[in-house]
Amino acid sequence: MFHVNRPGPFLERLKTSIIPNRIHVPSQIDEESLPLRIGTNVSIKKFNKFLEYKAPRGYKYQHDDNGNVFIVDMSINTEHVRVAFTLGICFNAFNGPGIPAPNRPIVISTDTLHPSPVVSILRRRRKMASDLAIAPNEPYVPKPTVPYPGPPPSDNNGNSHARIIVELGNHQSVRDWIAKCQLWLQVVYVRYVFAIKLHKPNNARDAQGRKYRAMTARLWTQGAGYQEWDFGSIPRGARIQRNRPIPTTGCIGPGLPAFVVNIPVNEIFFNPPTIPPPAGYIPIAPVGINPGANFTIDLYYIQQEVLMSQ
Repeated sequence: MFHVNRPGPFLERLKTSIIPNRIHVPSQIDEESLPLRIGTNVSIKKFNKFLEYKAPRGYKYQHDDNGNVFIVDMSINTEHVRVAFTLGICFNAFNGPGIPAPNRPIVISTDTLHPSPVVSILRRRRKMASDLAIAPNEPYVPKPTVPYPGPPPSDNNGNSHARIIVELGNHQSVRDWIAKCQLWLQVVYVRYVFAIKLHKPNNARDAQGRKYRAMTARLWTQGAGYQEWDFGSIPRGARIQRNRPIPTTGCIGPGLPAFVVNIPVNEIFFNPPTIPPPAGYIPIAPVGINPGANFTIDLYYIQQEVLMSQ
C-alpha cells in the first residue's frame, strides 16, 4: 500500500498566491476560512471556462474586477441543502402530481449558469449561478431565438431566463449577499429575488439543545424595492444574558401572517410589454393556474430546518 502525502492548507494557499492566472481549489476547505481566495489575475474568459468545465460543485464562487477568484460560501453543508430542498418544494407546488417533467409548467434548477447583466470594458460577461432558478418551461414560454441578451434573455444553455432567483447566504458576507441579489435585478425579466441569510449561531442553546440563531429573509420585487423579515430564533444582533428573558423575533409557529412570503405564480410566465419579442415568441400562462395564485413560503419552517440541521 502506498501512502501519498497531500499538500497542507498553507502550501495550497501558497500555490494560489504565487501562480497568477490560475484557479486552484484546495482538496480540503474549512468553512471558517471563507471567503477563500483561490485565484489571482484571472480573466473573465478563464473564470467562465472554470465555472463551465472545472469548478467543483458545492461551492459558491466570486470573481472581482481585479481578477481575484474566491470561494465565498458552501452549498454542500446540511443547512444549505435542507433549506434549498424545502424552498424547492414550495416552488414545485403548482407543477401538479403525476405530470411528466417535459410538460411541467415550471422548471426549478440549481447552479444554472446565466450570463451577468454587467458587461466589462472588454465587452465580456461573467457567468453567474444562483442556488435556485425558477423559470418557465418550453411548452408555455418558447426558447429564446436571439442569443443573450436577446430579447428575451436566456440562460447559459439557451433556455428561458429565470424569472425568480433564490440566493442563500451562510458564510457569505451580508454585503456580498445583497450585492449579488441586486445584480440579478438588473435583468428586467427577473421579477423577484428571494434571499435568506443565516447569521453565525449563538453559543447559547434552547430547550431542545439547539443553538439560537438569527436569520434574515429578503424579497426583492422588480422595480419596487424589497421586504425584509427577521425570522430566526433570536433577533439579529440580540444578546442573550443570564437570568434574562430570551429575545424573540415572534416567529414562533407556523402560519403566522407576518412570517409568510407570497410570490405570484404568474410572474414565472412574464414578458415585458415594453420590449417587443421576436416573431413567434408568445408566452402563455397555464390554464390550470389561478391568476391570483401565489407561491407560499412559511419562514417558520425554514427556521426549523436550519435549527435542526446546524
